[in-house]
Amino acid sequence: MKTARKIESFFGVFRVIIAVLIAYMISLIALTVISDEPVMAIRQFIVGPFSTIRRFGDMVALATLFTFTGLCMCFMYAVNKFNLSAEGIVIISGCMTTYLGIQLQGIPKGILLPVLLLTSILIGMAAAAIPAVLNARFDAHVVVVSLMLNYILFYLSQFILKYGMKDVSMPSLASLKYPEELKLAVLVPKTEIHAGLIIAAVCVVLVVIAIYKTPFGYAMRTVGSNPNFAKYAGISVTGTVVAAQIIGGAFAGLGGAVEILGRYERFRWLEMPNYGFDGLIVAGMGHRNPALVPVGALLLAYIRTGADIVTRTTDIPAEFVSIVQGIIILLIAAEMFLSGLKRRMIFKSARESLENTEKQQEAVKA
Repeated sequence: MKTARKIESFFGVFRVIIAVLIAYMISLIALTVISDEPVMAIRQFIVGPFSTIRRFGDMVALATLFTFTGLCMCFMYAVNKFNLSAEGIVIISGCMTTYLGIQLQGIPKGILLPVLLLTSILIGMAAAAIPAVLNARFDAHVVVVSLMLNYILFYLSQFILKYGMKDVSMPSLASLKYPEELKLAVLVPKTEIHAGLIIAAVCVVLVVIAIYKTPFGYAMRTVGSNPNFAKYAGISVTGTVVAAQIIGGAFAGLGGAVEILGRYERFRWLEMPNYGFDGLIVAGMGHRNPALVPVGALLLAYIRTGADIVTRTTDIPAEFVSIVQGIIILLIAAEMFLSGLKRRMIFKSARESLENTEKQQEAVKA
């Protein structure tokens, strides 16, 4: 049985890799068609992220944030609930981390930094709990509620930025700087690779253990695959689903704080950066396996960085980045749909076979 699951998991990952490669090839073809200098555009898309140490650092730093949001979505996938509040959580967490860093400056870094990170986790858990509880108690659609919540959290962050920590000396809307000593240590000089990478790696290990080596992880996976069986097995389906979403929100919140403290000196997100939605792609690219989330995060960061370089150095429009991501989402969604359809067909066939066997046995007895 374990061997069969490993084989199925392997081919599941293989299918996702094929889907991503197809998306990548389509992107290269698109570059060839729409660019007046296709060779230059393709070269920048492929090797651009590795062309300088700075660009490579940008890619790794972006992958660090994607890892946090990808881990968040792994919990949502585990219980088969698409709570998409990670986008708003990342934003409000980054905003509140900056605000508290400014308001509480003077407290020693050894105390304040853990407080800020812990606060970001609590913010993420509280925000993710809203659509989770509304869905569990009132049957509100978790996708719709979480998407609307993203806008509430975003505009709340803009209110706090404008009326709570605005730097009037800046030509555009931006917060005051938080204390320099709060900034996460740089791991590689002249890059944005920061200590958040280590935090992300520790989180990956913790999530792998939580999902695959603990009773709660077993409960999540059982609820996600077969809620009826989980119920008959004595598992609290509602409690498990809500708890999983809340825990997932914690990682999105932590990601927002790490992003601000690692790559910025002030809060200035004036539009949704889509980092939370990127986590959905990353978890899908990792086949919903937290151990593979860093791989998916790095791959998406590579594609995003390459696409950004292309739009800045060639005649390719900025919308190309969205097109590439859209193709990836479409193909991964298709793979997931077909995989789910296959499982449903197998279950249906097995149920019909069992019913036929029971009828034959009853006929023999009669």
